[in-house]
Order: sequence, then structure tokens, then C-alpha cells
Amino acid sequence: MQKLVIRDGTLIDGTGQPGFKGDVVIDEGRITHIGQATNYSNEVLQWDATGKIVCPGFIDIHSHADFPLYVDGFAQSGVRQGVTTAVIGNCGHGPAPAHSKELTKIITIGYNDDWGIDFNWSTFDEYLNSLLHRGQSINVAPLVAHGAIRLSVMGFDARKPSRRELENMKSLARESMSQGAMGISTGLEYSPGQHADEAELVALATVVSAHGGVYASHIRERGDEFERSVNEALNIGFGADIPLQLSHLAPRPYAPPGAFKRVLEMIERGRDRGLQIGIDTFPDSWGPAHLTDLLPPWVHEGSKEEVVERLHDPKTAMMCADYVENQTNFLLRLGGFDYFYLSNSKRWADLVGCHLEEISKKWGLSHTETILKLAASDGVDYSGVMIRHIFASQSSLDKLLSDPHCSVGSDGAFTSLDGILGNLIMNRSSFGYAPRFIREYALDRGMFTMEEAIRKLTSLPADSVQIRDRGRLIPGMAADLVVFDQDDLTDNSTDDAPQAYPSGIELVVVNGESVFMDGAHTQKIPGRVLKL
Repeated sequence: MQKLVIRDGTLIDGTGQPGFKGDVVIDEGRITHIGQATNYSNEVLQWDATGKIVCPGFIDIHSHADFPLYVDGFAQSGVRQGVTTAVIGNCGHGPAPAHSKELTKIITIGYNDDWGIDFNWSTFDEYLNSLLHRGQSINVAPLVAHGAIRLSVMGFDARKPSRRELENMKSLARESMSQGAMGISTGLEYSPGQHADEAELVALATVVSAHGGVYASHIRERGDEFERSVNEALNIGFGADIPLQLSHLAPRPYAPPGAFKRVLEMIERGRDRGLQIGIDTFPDSWGPAHLTDLLPPWVHEGSKEEVVERLHDPKTAMMCADYVENQTNFLLRLGGFDYFYLSNSKRWADLVGCHLEEISKKWGLSHTETILKLAASDGVDYSGVMIRHIFASQSSLDKLLSDPHCSVGSDGAFTSLDGILGNLIMNRSSFGYAPRFIREYALDRGMFTMEEAIRKLTSLPADSVQIRDRGRLIPGMAADLVVFDQDDLTDNSTDDAPQAYPSGIELVVVNGESVFMDGAHTQKIPGRVLKL
């Protein structure tokens, strides 16, 4: 492993402290010196960072790249925006443990039957070993998904677990933690997570806590029951004595007036009582979703073949019509069908960018029939049919981002402009959340200093999920770094055209190895699985 000296950059160490001019020396995968580096011969690789920012590599605290990283470990859209570590397994979605592989594939974001790449694991450590065997350009900090655990024991059963089933789930949580999980995640707006009660979640979180892990939650509701849902998360945190990470916490636009303020106050009171509570969001008022999330849960529960049969069955449209048109669904309440844009479809690629109202009129079908036709057209890969929707108002997003405890992540899946992942589209943050946050919120709008923006991308997420040796430019820390030109830093993606690599990133180093330099991926795979 070659020694590297990054010279004459503006060093921003990730803690929020003011930047300063200096050099960084990297040797054997570690930062060995910060300051002025002298007496290094020309044989040592040197990088001139004059006029550029040098900072810790960005830590994506909320990624859904579990399967895409297995498909292509180069993580092009992550590396090219400066991401050096991804926290995976979020929202209760994840590929392991997979004791029922066909069901687990349903909740694994990015899985695509057309690729012909199957699961070759059943346990959590087999999954992690498979990732490393294929090679990774970035580090992964894995959470075990509650959804995968529940499916392995109970399938999609909408009920409380029996005593034996709960013990089996606890055993899987214990096993996953001992095999390398950093914590557990839940997705309580989705099936099967929505079928779990607080007692089940406390029991599982207690097991995770005993191993020093965290509890990351896509909470049950961010609308009418926003406060109650946050209170449930706090109860789980206190009940299990476990650090919390509350995912994409912005309120739905239809949340009760004042609910967000009360939620933030509630969280602060929890911190005053000694509970570690982190929060996060992605920096975009539009968010991604599966098209089938607009349908009743029973439609997309079961094997993929069963779901496809339901999607094609004319009776399904009749049975779903009232649910869809009366807009009781947590997404449907966001607004009319002209607020839901098709963002990915294999069969109907020509309609990507159109809203569902437009497509319904084009086809002469009801909204329900349109949703079913779009989903059914991609067959067993119906879960890859994606939409974008209003995630939060800009004012709520600004308020959330302004909270000093709020980290910034992608809520995306690292992909590529070409190759096998070229047709995987989730959201624009998959390509540019970090440059966009720095450019829009720090440089253009002045909501943050550069130092604070970088803290929210580095040391804050590292601390929140207990990554011990990343996120700071300090001697002895792992050498994960980014060099960028702040004048050129630009997110080139848009909501309508989400696949575009950013500008301004010049050098990305992971564990002391350069994975991106001179405008190109180096094809190196020094990434590791990070453990507690």
C-alpha cells in the first residue's frame, strides 16, 4: 500500500471546526500526519490540493444499496460524489437473513430477476462474505433488517408473534449482531414491519442493545400520528436502552399544525433524559417510492408469482378502488395523481417523467387500473417500478436540516450510468446528494458554513451509528478522504433526469487507496465491512 501525501489543501476535519491550510499524510491505510509534511521524496505519491477542500469521506447514513453493491461493488454513483461508507439495510428492507429467499427478495430494494443474479446466502454473515468476495470500492456499515427477520419466521402474517416465534426472531437478531450487524432497522409504514407492535420491537432492540448496536427506524407515521409514532420510537429506545436513529424525519405535508415543533421538542426531552437520538434526511423535497406502495398491503404480500397474479386479476382493481380513490394511504394523501411521477419502468420507459394522472388519461383507465397495469407490465420485477412524490415542504426540510443532530444521507441505491446497473433508477440523491447539500444549502443559500455542512456528512453520521474510526481528519483514523473544488462542485442530476454524475470531486480515497482520481474510477476495491 503506497504512501500518499495530499499537499496544500484547505483541511476541514469533519468536526465543524474552522478549516486550515495543511497537508495530510496517509500510510498503510491510516492518516499518519496532519499539518506540514516535509522530507518526502519524489518516490512518494503526492497530490496537489492547492485551492481545494480536503475532508473526510462522506458517510451515507441512509442507503438502500444492499443488493446493488452485490451486483457491482464499484458503487460508481457513490464514489463519484465522495461517498466512502454506506450504512445499508435501512427501513426494515434488506437481503439477510434470508431463510425464505423468495419472500426476502420482495423487500430487497434493487433486486431484479432480469439480471440473473440470485441470492447465494441464507444467513447475515454469508451475505456480508458474499459482498466482500465480489469486492467493494466503499465501506459498508450493515444494519440487519427487521423485515428480513420477520419474514424468515412469520412470512407476511399480519399478527403478533407467538412466544416461540418471538424467540426465533430474537435468535436471528442475536445471530446477525454477532456476525457483523451494526444494529437493526425497522420500516413501520411497510409490510411486514407494520404488523409488529411495540412489545415485539422492544424485545428485538434489547437483543441488539446487548451487542452495542443501534435502532434505526422509518417510524410508523409522519402524518396524523406523527407525534405518537415518535413517542413509540422513544419508548423503544428507553425500553431497550439503545441509541436511536430516526430516518427521514420530515413531517408529511398533511401532518397536524405544530406537530413537527412538538416532535423536535419531544426528541430533545429524550436526549435530556440520557437517550442518544440521531435524525437524518436526504436534501430533496421529492422522495422515491415503489409504485405498489399506493396499493393496499395485501396486494403485494406473498410470493412474487402470487403478487403478479393479483396485479393482472381484474377483481383486484375492484377490490382496491375504494382504497385508492378515497386516498387513505399514507402516500395517496400527499395530493392528486398529478403529484406522482413515474421514475422507472422497464415496459413503459417512454412514460418515465409523466405523472399518473396524465398516464391514466392517455390509457383511458381509472387511477387504480393504471397503477395495476404499470406494475403488472414489469412482471416479477414489479417492485422496480418507481415513482417520485412530495416528501416534505421545503420549509419543513430546512427546519429538519437545521437541527444540529440531523445527518444527511441519500435514501438511494448506488448505481451507474452504464453496465448492469444502468437501468436501476431510484432517486437523484443516488448520484448527487452530498454535492447538492454542500452547494445548495451551504454555498448558495448560506444555511450552513462549509465546516458544518461537512460535519453533517461525516463525523455526525459516524457518531450516530457508532462508526469508530471514520468521519474525521485525525492521525490514527482510517484514511477515507475526499478532495473537491468548491467552485466547481455541482450536482448535475435533476428530479426529471436523476442519472448524472456530479462535477467538482477530484480525489476519493478509501482505506488509503485512491478509488477515484483524474475524473475516473480506478477500479480498486479496498472497501471493508465495518463492525462495532
